[in-house]
Amino acid sequence: MTLATEATTEQLLAASEARFHALLENAADITSIVGGDGTITFVSRSVSRVLGYDADGFVGKAGFEFVHPDDEPAAREFLAATMSADGPTHGPPFRAIAADGSWRMLEPMGLNLLGDPEVDGVVVTVRDVTERHDISERLAQSERLEAIGQLAGGIAHDFNNVLLVIRGYSGVLRSALADSEHIGDIDEIAHAADRAAELTRQLLAFARRQVLQPVLVDLREIVCGIETLLRRSVSETIETDLQLDDDLPPVLADAAQMEQVLMNLVVNSRDAMPDGGRLSISIAPVRLERDARVSPLVPEGAYVALSVVDTGTGIEPQHLPRIFEPFFTTKVGVGTGLGLSTVYGIVAQSGGAIEVAAPPGGGTRITVYLPAAAGEVDAEASEAAELRLPVGSERILLVEDEDPVRDLVSRVLQAAGYDVLAAARPSEAQRLVAEHEFDLLVTDVVMPEMSGYDLASRVHLAQPGVQTLFISGYAHKALGEASETPQGELLRKPFSPEELTRAVRAILDGETLDAA
Repeated sequence: MTLATEATTEQLLAASEARFHALLENAADITSIVGGDGTITFVSRSVSRVLGYDADGFVGKAGFEFVHPDDEPAAREFLAATMSADGPTHGPPFRAIAADGSWRMLEPMGLNLLGDPEVDGVVVTVRDVTERHDISERLAQSERLEAIGQLAGGIAHDFNNVLLVIRGYSGVLRSALADSEHIGDIDEIAHAADRAAELTRQLLAFARRQVLQPVLVDLREIVCGIETLLRRSVSETIETDLQLDDDLPPVLADAAQMEQVLMNLVVNSRDAMPDGGRLSISIAPVRLERDARVSPLVPEGAYVALSVVDTGTGIEPQHLPRIFEPFFTTKVGVGTGLGLSTVYGIVAQSGGAIEVAAPPGGGTRITVYLPAAAGEVDAEASEAAELRLPVGSERILLVEDEDPVRDLVSRVLQAAGYDVLAAARPSEAQRLVAEHEFDLLVTDVVMPEMSGYDLASRVHLAQPGVQTLFISGYAHKALGEASETPQGELLRKPFSPEELTRAVRAILDGETLDAA
């Protein structure tokens, strides 16, 4: 070989090594060489981009000191398996601490080159899969909460029927025994039923089966409208700060439910600061891109972000996946554990999402994202109508498969002067429609044989002039609403005799329930 040939070979080799090093240093993955005891002898510059460390400072350190203690046993097993393997190995993802104190999820691959004198170590390449892992965790959490929501919603719906009977007959007894010495006992029964009904409403909110009345609202106006109440809800040792953007798009939401969301978040932060602290509430327009979505189920787009930040005790990492579950709480003897569950359900039913951040050192940031909407905010304030107990003489077809509920509703409407024919099943109701003329159909939604919606469609075909009142603890859409749902109003269970008679009279008079 001539000198010229040797020079050319060396140049080619040098060029090849330069390309290899360029590829190695610019790769997204971190490549390292570790000894049999886990000591790092080489690490690529990409460790700076992924974990924020200087590569030179890594050499000579034990790699396991950067691994989360809970993941260290599996990481050691991976290294041992690689050292005894004849080819490439794959290990389970593990958490590694970054320079900023956060944990990144890394997926390792290994190759045993201890027998190669040029390397004399195990080549370990790790890929940052934090985002993929987070998305998988969020999806799993969404699926778990969905399953819990179905169970909670079903229980709440059935329990509402029981409460409806308790509340209804309490009202009947109170009217009949107004001068009795036991009137206080009756009131206590009704009060207990009201408290239980509130719990079922919270469960239905979590299950996204609560009846919402969405309108275009300005979240800034909602916060300002209850600012005084918010400040009164926290102690004097807590400093409150509002940061509200002046230029916000409206959101399509139930204003009253949004107030409840805000109040629940504030109370949650207050309880996390028993010795005082700082509470910040901010609202701003944001845009969620594909790689920055809060949940895999939430599309990218324009949102309004409502953030509640406190300097309290924070949330332990092991508790984070469960904070939205009903009745889960870390507070001993405080609350019911339904505050954040209610928030979750209302936000999810409104098409939004929630992000929770509890950085090391304490404090919590909970951010609610609601889709931005187009249009003008509905500025009309709803005023409560005067309580009145209307009566009537029209003929009503009542369809309810729960015997106690059917008996109570029939008794209340008959006492108000109406001619009531009751049916336990849709087939029995259809027979009555063939034999009698009706002014109003009052029907449950979930029944054997067919839904209340399907029954209403058939009744309207037979008697087009019949009005409809649906009674249920579910929202229309949560029940699998048909594409062409019959016209009608919905009265949510459990309701009082007064609420029932007002709703019936309003529909028969051609009014909506909101206007009644």
